[in-house]
Amino acid sequence: MFESKTSAGALFRQHAEIARAHFLEIDAVTALYLDRCEEDAAVGVNEAFRGQFAHVEIASILSITEYAAQKMIALGCDLRWRLPRVAAAFACGDIDLAKATALSEALANVSEHALDEIERLLVDGACRATGNKLKARARGLIARYDPDGVRARRVRAEADRDVRTCASHDGMSTLDGMLPAVGAQTLATRLRAMSMQVCGSDPRTFGQRRADALIALAEGKTSLDCQCDGDCTRRGDTKTSALPIATILVGVNASTLLGFDDLPGYLQGYGHIDADLARAIAADATWQRVLTLAPSEVQHCSTAGAVGPVLGVGRSMRSPEILPAAARDNRSRRNSGSRRGESTYQPSAALATIVRTRDGTCRFPNCVVRSDSCDIDHTVPFDHGNPAQGGPTAERNLACLCRKHHRLKTFGRWTVKQIGGGLLEWKDPSGRRTVTAPVGPFCDPELRVPDAARLHLTDDDALERRFGLRDRGVEADLEYLLDWSVPGWRKARSASRRNASPLANALPEFADF
Repeated sequence: MFESKTSAGALFRQHAEIARAHFLEIDAVTALYLDRCEEDAAVGVNEAFRGQFAHVEIASILSITEYAAQKMIALGCDLRWRLPRVAAAFACGDIDLAKATALSEALANVSEHALDEIERLLVDGACRATGNKLKARARGLIARYDPDGVRARRVRAEADRDVRTCASHDGMSTLDGMLPAVGAQTLATRLRAMSMQVCGSDPRTFGQRRADALIALAEGKTSLDCQCDGDCTRRGDTKTSALPIATILVGVNASTLLGFDDLPGYLQGYGHIDADLARAIAADATWQRVLTLAPSEVQHCSTAGAVGPVLGVGRSMRSPEILPAAARDNRSRRNSGSRRGESTYQPSAALATIVRTRDGTCRFPNCVVRSDSCDIDHTVPFDHGNPAQGGPTAERNLACLCRKHHRLKTFGRWTVKQIGGGLLEWKDPSGRRTVTAPVGPFCDPELRVPDAARLHLTDDDALERRFGLRDRGVEADLEYLLDWSVPGWRKARSASRRNASPLANALPEFADF
């Protein structure tokens, strides 16, 4: 992977060697634990209590806490009996102790029928991901392959929600808590919105403003007072200011939303969530249609300018007024310049929305800064003197980068290029190449509309049971949602199915594909 004489190569080899040593240590800890279990069994100790004091002995030998020793035993047992692929990758140094621990924790409660496939997919490429990235990927795979387990575990976990404070040092306190994912993202978004209300001369860091915003909320205030000098227009009565709107972005497949399958949704800032939770959020939400392509279709459409899974983003609508103008929206987007490119440096609002929706986070390797907090960067620099000759302001040349990694790309020794399908190839100063893919709410390769969805959709009794609705206008809007979410080559629509639909005469004609 690296030239043997470079310092980068030496660092990589040393890290792999340390990982192998950590595996041997975990294996030795597990062996000692099993020895003590066998000794206890030989003298008739109940199976539930065998090896119960092994962690005390291990803690003494390694001069670590008993809790840390228990964690090592748990990891070792997982590697021996539940996670053979993780164990093999750890043993050869492909992943380190932190990643092995992250994978063990992420897979702790996965149903046995789904564990093998999820482990296989996670270990593939784990050497290039951080522990947090692996956990996020694990949530997505678990939501897809073990949806019933995810749903049941979420309900149990929500019972443990809590918030605590404890004294720290130097007049400070630590706030700690466990919140449901949606509530936590709502709080984070509210604090961010309040933090952005102050002017550019406010002396506080973004983190300090978030902390002050939380205290302001607890005091009953709805905005954050600016602390700049002078007569700032944003230094006002924080008790009477309008409450900032906390907006959370949730991606959910049309077929899942309508109850035809249970594909996971995606909560920005958290990751994948189970279908029931996604539907619950969508019940009282503002809708925005996003037209997407499956990975195979991204390749199919490459000659037409499609550079990622997000083909277009429609206007926002309150449910249940889903798509009364879907066709008009789609035609206007087809004729826009988002694919061909724009002549200005600053992308239009529509193009910026497509790029942010596609990317999800900063596109630097393993960065998790949300796309709505990122700059939109021209991969090939824009030529201000002659825009026609420089990097175009087009989706194929744009990517989200947080300010830190935007500066690194501009002033550092890293290089990046677009390689198609929304993928970026980064090269670090030592020549190591890493490819990053979009991770937005609509990038899951499993997002698709099932063949049976349209027939179910036109069943009046099913609609009434699902939505409590018999309004043909709403039914037509839902039918539009499915029709405009399916590219023509993806699915045949037979004449018999169309004629069987009670809405056949109420909807625009769509050609058979």
